[in-house]
Amino acid sequence: METFRKGLLDATRSLVPADVICKNASIFNPFTCAWEKGTLAIRDGIVLGIGEYTGRTVHDFNGLYIIPGLIDAHVHIESSLITPREYARLVALHGTTTVVADPHEIANVAGSAGLEFMLAEREGAAADIRYLLPSCVPATPTEIGGATLDASDLRPFIAREGILGLGEMMNVPGVLAGDPGIGEKLALSPVRDGHAPLLRGKDLNAYILAGLQSDHECTTLAEAQEKLERGMYIFIREGSTEQNIAALIPVVNPATVSRCCFATDDCHADLLMERGHIDRCIRKAIECGLSPELAIRMATLSAAERFGLSDRGALVPGRRADFCVIDDPHRFIIKRVFRSGVEVPVTKLVGTAVPPESFHCTTPSARSLHINGSGTARVIGLVPHQIITEPLEFAV
Repeated sequence: METFRKGLLDATRSLVPADVICKNASIFNPFTCAWEKGTLAIRDGIVLGIGEYTGRTVHDFNGLYIIPGLIDAHVHIESSLITPREYARLVALHGTTTVVADPHEIANVAGSAGLEFMLAEREGAAADIRYLLPSCVPATPTEIGGATLDASDLRPFIAREGILGLGEMMNVPGVLAGDPGIGEKLALSPVRDGHAPLLRGKDLNAYILAGLQSDHECTTLAEAQEKLERGMYIFIREGSTEQNIAALIPVVNPATVSRCCFATDDCHADLLMERGHIDRCIRKAIECGLSPELAIRMATLSAAERFGLSDRGALVPGRRADFCVIDDPHRFIIKRVFRSGVEVPVTKLVGTAVPPESFHCTTPSARSLHINGSGTARVIGLVPHQIITEPLEFAV
């Protein structure tokens, strides 16, 4: 984002008026985790600074609080069961102005056509949707899905507008075994998300050595602490099914907050509508004892820095004027949301394109699932609010 422009420089120095000023508010600075009272000035969607400014449009916030726009560090939009544009409309109302999504679900069904659909849905969306290219299509080497994407299939996408890097690498055995195909994918981008549930010790060392940088699969405090100590970013997840904030939030402190972000991973539309998005994560973290300032830092600058988004994450000179107005840092209720200095309107659902249809299946019958014979059957047991499972046995 080019900010070396005479008009911006003159407005920053108050030689000409700003486009927009926001006054009578406490403004959060994630670099210092402190609040500053003053007037926030904006021109051409860019923050000029905080000080005594005049502007053509004046917002008087009467003692409310301004924070940078919220960022979801890892999500699969497909799990919301709505299209990206409608997803962006919902999350923007809750203060999210940037989403980092991994479209591996649609890619496993529709391949490159699915990626093209997701990229096209960025245009006109209420939040800025950025993508990481899916690294595991199919999800596992033995799985049969709707597509296969190897490094040669992903390479044409890597320089496309809206692409930030390589998505979560779920094939941990392949990484540890030095699979050449995985190596080709890792070489596509210096930004590489990880996926390594329960990985510890020397295997974790090897996984990180291979170039994986983040993890959103931690379920225990000890696991998160070890991964932090080895240099990983930790995305603390709170979605519809996996809920890890209560267990993991003690890992966040002033020394570690720059390496910790929030992620929703899989979040259904009803939860987004009724309880919120990253704002919900912040409220939960505060309920669990984290200070509002550290929680907001996680949801803004920490996520921006992780993905090299130096144009956002803080309301300082030269960055995008993406911000929210909240009632109180402890209650954390979103009152208004702005992108590039323009208020995001409350809109209704509008028509959208239909994803490519390439996968056809039928629900298996009870007969097809019947176990012949007798004895002990091994069953995959679900662990409430966790991604991990447990082995169960039942007599047949």
